[in-house]
Amino acid sequence: MPSGFQQDNNQLSPGLYRIVWVANTGTYATADGNDNGAITPNSSDSFATLPTTLAKAQARARGNMRFRNVINRLSGLADCQILDIETGISGGGPEVAGDNQVTSIAFTVKYDRDEGVLDAVKNQLGSPYTGADGTTVVTTAALAIKDQFVRGFRDATTANARVSYANNDSQLSITVAAPDTGADIWADTTVTLIDGTELATSDSAAAAE
Repeated sequence: MPSGFQQDNNQLSPGLYRIVWVANTGTYATADGNDNGAITPNSSDSFATLPTTLAKAQARARGNMRFRNVINRLSGLADCQILDIETGISGGGPEVAGDNQVTSIAFTVKYDRDEGVLDAVKNQLGSPYTGADGTTVVTTAALAIKDQFVRGFRDATTANARVSYANNDSQLSITVAAPDTGADIWADTTVTLIDGTELATSDSAAAAE
């Protein structure tokens, strides 16, 4: 029998993908409406300074719902972990108050086994496997993850959400609509396969920096 180290074909070989979205293309709504709120992992009560109005609190709830929609899509492809989340606002720096609307977000999705991710998305799309921008053919796991991020960002959903502002705190039915076209969000998003030695860690800088 052969001696020495042999790698088990069944051992885990994690795939780590860094997702970065920066609002550069198109116009992301900031006025009160179902399309505002951008995307954020933080809810309206995540900061010492709460949103100052109901409209701003609802916008933050919509952004948080979009982030959950994205995570639902990514986790539906295979078991994964979400790591090193960073957000940024216009002018630089992180979110510091409930009234802030995010203009950039970055996070890492780690799949213990990523070999089925591409096929899972292809099964959703059907041949010719066109991505959410309407033109790109999805041929790699990174493009498949990008497609699911964009679609999750644009998913129209309604759910009960905690909405906190000023001295008010309540559960409200919140609806989110697509904040921009698939082509615009696709253009503003990059997904890069990384390894553990390149894993970004959170700091006080904006996600885009």
